[in-house]
Amino acid sequence: LNAHNLKDLSVSIHTSKPSPLGPPPVGVDAKIPDFVSHVKELDAAASSLAAVPFVYDEDKRMLTISFPDPVAPGDEIVIRTVSTCHPDDKELEGIYFDFTPPGKPQTMISQCQQYGFQRIVPCVDTMNAKTFFTTRITASSEYSNIVSNGDLLGDAYVPGSDGRVTATYYNHNVNMAPYLFFIGVGTYETHVAEVEYPNGQTFAVEILALPGVIDKPEDATSALQSLVDSIIWTQVSTGPEKYEHEAERAKIYDLIAERDSLKRSGSNPEKLASIRAELKDLISVWKDTGYTYCFKTYREIGMQNSNYGGMENLNNTTILSSRLTPSRWLVDGGHVYMEGVKVHEFYHNINGSQTTGETPFEIWLNEAVTVHVQRQREDAIFGHDYMRLGQVAYAQAPGTGPLALDKAPSSMAVEPVGFNTTHELVSAMTYSKAPEFIRMVQSIIGKENFVQALFNYHSKFAFSNATSGQWVDCMASFSPPDVDLKLMAKGWLQRTNFPTLVVESEEVANNNLTVSLKQIGFAERAKEEERYPWMIPVEWSAVKDGKSVKSGLYILKEETGSIVIENMTADSFDFVSVACDWSFYGDVKNNAMTDAKKLCQAKTDPDTVNRFLAFQSILDNEKCKIVEALRAGVTDGLVSVSADFVDLYGAILEDSNLSISTKGRFLSISSSCPSRPELSHFYHYLDSAKCAILQAVYARYGDKLTTLFAELQADSKLENRTLKQATFAAIKAGLAAAPVLGGGEVPANGKATAAAMLEPLLDADNMSDRAFALKNIVELGGEKGAAAHANAKKVWTEHAIGCEQYIQCIASVDSEAAPGLIRELLNEPFFNMALAGHARTVARAWCANQKRALLTKEGLALTKELFLRVGKVNQMSAYGFLGTFSQTMKFDKGVRDELCATVREMKDGLDPKKEESLFNQFSRLVKSFD
Repeated sequence: LNAHNLKDLSVSIHTSKPSPLGPPPVGVDAKIPDFVSHVKELDAAASSLAAVPFVYDEDKRMLTISFPDPVAPGDEIVIRTVSTCHPDDKELEGIYFDFTPPGKPQTMISQCQQYGFQRIVPCVDTMNAKTFFTTRITASSEYSNIVSNGDLLGDAYVPGSDGRVTATYYNHNVNMAPYLFFIGVGTYETHVAEVEYPNGQTFAVEILALPGVIDKPEDATSALQSLVDSIIWTQVSTGPEKYEHEAERAKIYDLIAERDSLKRSGSNPEKLASIRAELKDLISVWKDTGYTYCFKTYREIGMQNSNYGGMENLNNTTILSSRLTPSRWLVDGGHVYMEGVKVHEFYHNINGSQTTGETPFEIWLNEAVTVHVQRQREDAIFGHDYMRLGQVAYAQAPGTGPLALDKAPSSMAVEPVGFNTTHELVSAMTYSKAPEFIRMVQSIIGKENFVQALFNYHSKFAFSNATSGQWVDCMASFSPPDVDLKLMAKGWLQRTNFPTLVVESEEVANNNLTVSLKQIGFAERAKEEERYPWMIPVEWSAVKDGKSVKSGLYILKEETGSIVIENMTADSFDFVSVACDWSFYGDVKNNAMTDAKKLCQAKTDPDTVNRFLAFQSILDNEKCKIVEALRAGVTDGLVSVSADFVDLYGAILEDSNLSISTKGRFLSISSSCPSRPELSHFYHYLDSAKCAILQAVYARYGDKLTTLFAELQADSKLENRTLKQATFAAIKAGLAAAPVLGGGEVPANGKATAAAMLEPLLDADNMSDRAFALKNIVELGGEKGAAAHANAKKVWTEHAIGCEQYIQCIASVDSEAAPGLIRELLNEPFFNMALAGHARTVARAWCANQKRALLTKEGLALTKELFLRVGKVNQMSAYGFLGTFSQTMKFDKGVRDELCATVREMKDGLDPKKEESLFNQFSRLVKSFD
C-alpha cells in the first residue's frame, strides 16, 4: 500500500470471510454492491481481526503487508490499518490547516489530487483504484461543518459524551478514485439553496464560506443562483440530445424561472403545481438528458490556501475563497472564472469522477472535455466572440502563452513520457492544448456526432476507468472513413510543439479557386519517429463585402494539400479566411494575403477571430517597423505610425457590429508581438512601440477617446470595462509619456490630468475599476499616486480577497519603482509566503514584466531572489518562472550569457530532493542552453 509520512501504524486483517462484493462495476447499467450491509457485516466481525506483520519504507512511501496464508487471484481480503497523520499549514496535500476564525478550533481540509490520500491513510493510491467509501468523523462540536464524500447518515451529527460529535458519510453511489476523497472540519458561514430538476427531483446545494469573506447576503444568493443555473444547464443543455429539442429547452428555462420565483414567494400553489406538471411533460421528450446528480447535497467550500483554483472532490468542490462568490473585491476576470469554475467542477461528476482516466498520464481525459463543456457555458453567459478572443490571445502570448510554452525546452506533451510530480500536469498543455484537441475532434466528426460519442464513452466506462485510446475509439466510430483519429491523437497528444499552416497561394482558374496549403514544423523534430504531419482541421470561408459566400472544412492530413472552391471568379471574393475561429491549435502564415486584403479582412471578416488576428498582424507590423527603427537609433520623422493603422483603429472603435466587450479585446494593445516571433524578445523596444502607436491614436482621436472614457466611467459594467481600460491606455500615452517618435517632452500637467481622470474610479463599486485606477495612478507617480497607494494598502489588506488584489495590483506596476515596490511588498506584515494565493500572485505578476524581470540588473536580481523565496515554500507557485526564460536563446550573446548564468544559479539554489520538481525542470532548461 502507498503510505506517505504516516505514524503509529498497525495492520490487521479479517480472518472471517465477509460476503463477497463481486467484481467492480463497469458501465452505466452496472449493479452497485450493497455497501451498507457490507459495512455492518464488517463492524459485527470486529472480533475476527488479527494483527499481521508489515514493513513501512518511509523513503519509498510503501507499506508492505505479509499475509499468513497464500492469496489467490480473485480473493477478497479485508485489511484494517490504524495510523496517524500530522497536518500543518505548509504541505498543501493530504489534510492541512486552512483559515481559522479566532477562538474556533483549527479548520482542516484535504487536497488529495494527485497523491494526497496516502498522506491520510495507507491505500492503493492510483486513479484506477476506484472504490466506495464509508467515512466516520469524530470532531469537536464547536465545528459548524463536518463533511466528507457521499450522503450524511441521518439528519444531523451524533453527539458524544465528551463535547465531540460524530458524522458518518456513505458514498455508495459512485466509486471514486482516491484523489477525489475529501474531509473537512471547520467554521463556515453556510448558505443553502435547492436544485429542482424539470422532472421534480431535488437536492440541496450549499456554499460554505469563510467567515467575513462575503460582504453582502446578496453575493451569496447570487453565487447560489449561478451554481443552480449551471447544474440545470448541465442536465438540459449537454448530453447526447444537446442539439435537439430547441423549443422545449427554451420553454423549460422560462418555466424554471417562473417556478423558482413562485417557490421563493410561497404564493399561488396551484400555478406552481401546473408549472411542475408542464416541466415534467417537456423533459419527457428527452430519451437521455445531460448529467443528473445522484446525491442529497452538493457543496462548494471556500478555501484560503491551495495550489488549485478549484478541485472536484466528489460532492465537495473546493474553490479559492476569492473566486467563490461575487464580491466588491472581485475583478471582472475573477467573475468570469467564478462562473466557469462552477460548471467545470460540477461537470467533473460525470467526466472525471464517474468516468475516470486510467492514469495521471491521461489526466487530460478528465480535464479537456470538462474545459470544453465549461467553455460552452461561458459562451452562453458572456458571448462566444468575447471568450474565444480571450482564449486565442492567451494561447498566442509570446513567452508565457501555451504556444510559446509548447515550444520551450521544459515543455511536456499532453501525454508526457514522465514527470517529477503530478503538479506539473496541471499545465497549459492540459487546460489549453488538450481542449483545443477536443475541439478539433468535434469539428471533424461533427458536433451532433461528438455529443453522442461522448455519451457513449461516459456510458461504457461509467464507474470505471478509460484510456486515451478508448476515448479515441468512441470518437472514431463517428469519424469520416478517410480520417484516422488514432493517428491524429498520437500526433497531437504525444508530441510537443504545433504546426504552422502556410497558405502558399490562391489561384483562380476555370471558375475554381484553389488555395494551396503546406504545414511546417514536423520535419525538424529531433526524433525521427515524430517526423510526420499533424492532422489539421482547417475551417475556411470566402468573404465578399463582409459576408461569407462559401465556407467549409478541409482536413489537411499530409504535408501539402489544396482547398478547391468551385464556381468562383476573382471578383466573387475579397479574401479567403483560413482557420476560422482558430480551428486548430497552431499558427497560420498567409503568403497569399496582400496588405490590401489583410486590411480588408481586419475591417470586414465576419469571423471575429480571424478579423482580430488580421488586426493584430497589422498592429504587429507597425510595432516591428518601430522596433527596427529604434534599434537603429531612429526616432525622428523618418519613421511614423501609418495612417492606415490609425484609420483601422478608428474603424474598429466605430464599428456597431462588434459588441462593446469584443471591441475592448481588439483595442487592448499590448507590448507583445505574437505574429512576429523573431522580434518578440525585444521587450523594451516593443513597449516603446506600443506607446508610439497609442500616441498616434490619441493624436487623431484624443477628444473622442476622452468623451468615450467619461461615458464608460459613468456607466461602468463588466461588458464595457475592457474598452474603458483600452481607451485610457491611449489617453495615458498621449498625456503622460514623452513622445517616442519625433522627440519632445511629456505634455505639461499631462500626468496630473491623467491621474485626475482616474481618481473617481478609486471609489468605484467594482474592483476592476479600483484596481485599474490604482495601478495606473501609482505608475503615474506624484502625490496622488502615493496617497492612493497608502490608502489602498490600509483598506484593501484588511479583507482576505482585497489583500490578494492589492498584491496583484502592486506587483503589476510597470515603472522604475517596480522592484522596490515588490521587495517592500514581500516584507509587509500581511504578506504570507505560505499562502499560495500570495506567493503565486506576486510571482506571476513579476514574471509577466519581462523587460524589467530579465533585462534590468536590479530586476534580474529580484527574479532570482523571488524565485528561490517562492519555490522553497511552494514549488507549484514558482512554475511561472520557467516561461519567463523561454526566449533566452534569442538574445545577443551578452544578454544570453547573463540570463543563462542566472538560470543556473536559480537551479543551484534549489535542493534536488526537497524541490525535486523545480530542480529537474530547471535542469532541462539549463541543458537546452548547451
